[in-house]
Order: sequence, then structure tokens, then C-alpha cells
Amino acid sequence: MKKNFMVELFLPEEMDIDFMRMIPAHRAYINELINVGSIVTYSISFDRTKGWIIFSAEDAAEVLDIVQQFPIHQFITIEISELFIHDGESFRFPKLNYN
Repeated sequence: MKKNFMVELFLPEEMDIDFMRMIPAHRAYINELINVGSIVTYSISFDRTKGWIIFSAEDAAEVLDIVQQFPIHQFITIEISELFIHDGESFRFPKLNYN
């Protein structure tokens, strides 16, 4: 059964040209993972030093395997936490509109 995991990722404070060149490939991979349901949500802080990704996976090892495939993996450090609850408005039934 799939569970939810939060990956907190820490981006480099100084983003050099090598890192910047990886971003388009990284975004393409993230979009692919969202489309297949492996990533539930993906967020990056305004100052671009941190990110939070909610994964749907069997276990933390599967999440780590996916993260190690990120084009930017050599530039980041991560923490993986299994979630007990991950809830929000987007996970609810649509609100009815009584016109």
C-alpha cells in the first residue's frame, strides 16, 4: 500500500552555472513524476533555498531511489519523513455551486 512521504530538500545557497543548466531537465523530470502520481505536491521557497515534495510511494527507500535520479541530486541534501496525515482543500470533494 502506498504511503505519503515528505522530502525536505536543501538547495545550494549559491547556484552556479552547472546547477542552473540542470534546472530544465529537473523540471521535466518533476513534471513526469507528477503526471504518473509519484509526486503529489512540489513546492520551492521564495528564496530558492528549500523545497518540499510530497511523494506517494511504498517506502522511504523508493523515495530515495527517485530523488537520486533528480538531475540536481548532487547539489542538494534531503530529509525524508513518512507522513501520518497529508490533507488540504485540493483533496476534498469539489464544492457545490448553487446557481
